[in-house]
Amino acid sequence: MPVRPPLLALSGSLVACGTLVGVAAAGEPAPVIRFVAGGDTMMGSDRVKGDAGLSPDDGKSLFTDTAALFRGADVAFLNLEGPLADGLASPKCSPTSTDCYAFRTPTRYVAALTFAGIDLVSLANNHANDLGDEGLASTMSTLDKAGIAHAGRRGDVAGLTVRGKRIAMVAAHSGSCCVNDNDLAEVRAAVTAAAATADIVVFAFHGGAEGPEHRHVPGQTEVAWGEPRGDVKALGRAAVDAGADLVLGTGPHVLRAMEVYKGRLIAYSLGNYTGYRQFGTGGSYAGTSVLLDVSLGADGGLTAASVHGVALDNESVPHLDPTGLGGRMIAELSAADFPETGVSVAADGTLSWR
Repeated sequence: MPVRPPLLALSGSLVACGTLVGVAAAGEPAPVIRFVAGGDTMMGSDRVKGDAGLSPDDGKSLFTDTAALFRGADVAFLNLEGPLADGLASPKCSPTSTDCYAFRTPTRYVAALTFAGIDLVSLANNHANDLGDEGLASTMSTLDKAGIAHAGRRGDVAGLTVRGKRIAMVAAHSGSCCVNDNDLAEVRAAVTAAAATADIVVFAFHGGAEGPEHRHVPGQTEVAWGEPRGDVKALGRAAVDAGADLVLGTGPHVLRAMEVYKGRLIAYSLGNYTGYRQFGTGGSYAGTSVLLDVSLGADGGLTAASVHGVALDNESVPHLDPTGLGGRMIAELSAADFPETGVSVAADGTLSWR
């Protein structure tokens, strides 16, 4: 498992303490670090539906098919949309609302994340504050106790040490909680600060419009529920320009294109991983997803990548999908939206790029 050095974020800058472990001796090959990343994740909510909104095994079945892939990675990532808290009320939605979505996942569900081998989560999304500041604090404390690194709230920069390399993650969203998708100067500053002390920087963003009609990256500011959610093409590239080595996008709840920009992979949306009994999975778009499998060299450069198909059933439980549909979707979208820099996807899921 990764070693988590003490990392302190002070006024938006990253300060790292401690010494590296496991540095390769002279003459040994430089380490390659493997990431496996899934998309939007909500493991069940008891806020409205009670126990009917929760899986009977505290979420472990949501990882039955995929745990081996996550555990096989050096760093396993998800975007966590359900706050981990027990019994807190939501200041976001009235008790009688039928069109306001606020989730609450019991803190014991963190055991499903550790069962799956998850190392790193983003909390920069439009559900991180569903239960207010107290709910976000509960989520962060629960993850800390489980040894899972997280980034989201301003100043919350994740830090791990893997194979002797310091890895930092900055996460952004369009809300007031976090580094803002719409403020490229703020994004650049946060990524630059992380890159000053880390060997490899991951930038996770939650942005773009939502739904099957928003599968393409338009190259302009997008709006969801009346809120500007960034020009994600400009956002992803700005992060790379500032020092990000891997960009992981979530938010649209459907797959989007991937491109290789300046030798760094940008995944514009990883789609849904799970939204147990909450996320709609009708049609092939919302119910088709992937796990992204990426290897980075010691300098953060992309060395290999592939996707593993995932299909969500009618309860939004993910299962590995051997049909390759997710990969074909990404290939089609990448060719359309990024004809010069988009990835190609082979039948076995292997990514190639120019």
